[in-house]
Amino acid sequence: SQDSSAPVLPVVVACTAALMGDGCAADGTKGDGDREDDDDDVEDRWVDGLLRYRFRRGVMLLSDPRGALVRGTGSSLWAAGKVLAAYLAQRGPELCKGARCLELGAGTGAVGMTVAAAGARLVVLTDTDLQLPLLKRNQQENCPRGDIVQVFPLDWRRPEHRAALAPWTGTWSLIVGSDIGYDPDLFSPLLDTLESQWSWDTDVFFALADREEDSEPNAQDFADAASERGWRCDEVHQGRVEAHQSLTKVLRLTRECSLRAAAPQPATKAARVLVGSQ
Repeated sequence: SQDSSAPVLPVVVACTAALMGDGCAADGTKGDGDREDDDDDVEDRWVDGLLRYRFRRGVMLLSDPRGALVRGTGSSLWAAGKVLAAYLAQRGPELCKGARCLELGAGTGAVGMTVAAAGARLVVLTDTDLQLPLLKRNQQENCPRGDIVQVFPLDWRRPEHRAALAPWTGTWSLIVGSDIGYDPDLFSPLLDTLESQWSWDTDVFFALADREEDSEPNAQDFADAASERGWRCDEVHQGRVEAHQSLTKVLRLTRECSLRAAAPQPATKAARVLVGSQ
């Protein structure tokens, strides 16, 4: 949370229950919905001015609609985060189990916490300094020992923040981010940050709201910017939480040069390429 072009294909979101890793609190006991209401838990929902609820099995989430700790875009979970969390939970055994995961622009940390719940070895949640109080509260709520989930400041425009991640640079198996493409001025520093942490063994998934307003960027705009930097963006999933909300597209980012030795792959319903405009 750093402060439509091609025809779309219908995608059905199918989630599986997340599995908790060691060191994290396993409060969730129900299914895998984005949010589960429990009439017996109404009085427990507000804690220190924060709204506490079960996001999905194994993940309790604190949001801040009243501005007790933070204000702005990172005070609550956006639709793109819900779509990406559902996608990663579905692919948990493949992508998340044993993973070293970096979440960029984590906001509430819901996506990274979902990866932790699916069996990751390490998850590092990052965002700007102003967002850290809420992010740390969510870490403490779910993984109080801090052995699996850690929190670090990471403003994409500050190289010294990237330096603090040096112990893990180049070792990430998974880098994720949701709704982090809403400001074209941040495309370049976001890609700078990604390139500073990425390796050939890293899977990268960004979930971007495909906004239809002319004044706001959509997923294609980000794909164009990434293409100029040598990245290929494959659309692997899409979903819409509410009918009135923008469609969210989950993009898998790979380096273009990694594809040159391989034969061209035709676009399919499972993976459609968003190529940069020429």
